[in-house]
Amino acid sequence: MVDTYSIMKEQQSTSLDARIAQRVRDLRATRGLSLDALATHCGVSRSMISLIERGESSPTAVLLEKLATGLNVSLASLFEVPQPTKDPVARLADQLSWRDPHSDYVRRNVSPSGVASPIQIVEVSFPPKARVAYETGAREPQIHQQV
Repeated sequence: MVDTYSIMKEQQSTSLDARIAQRVRDLRATRGLSLDALATHCGVSRSMISLIERGESSPTAVLLEKLATGLNVSLASLFEVPQPTKDPVARLADQLSWRDPHSDYVRRNVSPSGVASPIQIVEVSFPPKARVAYETGAREPQIHQQV
């Protein structure tokens, strides 16, 4: 018997890894940063950034936060669709879930991509006793996160 749910989750995960890869590549290119410059700026190895940009690595939340800080964006923006939408509502079908490979926590952006708003709504579900501890750096404009 084929487990359709597992197949759909695997496809969604692959799609989201590809989306993250594209976003990191695009944000790095927009800022005119080389792999070496971004690696130095965020404390992530050049080879790891390259693996992420090629979609060959499933980065942890800690690693994604370091990249987001180095790119001066919110963590949530790394999950946005490459082409912003003008729709003020993010349809559930467009809200892909991402699972942190280290802690198993699950997150999805509820706010739509590309809508000018100082607030981004993200749903995060932690398994019992899960922990994610990471430090973040300063960004301009300042980003406030509430859990």
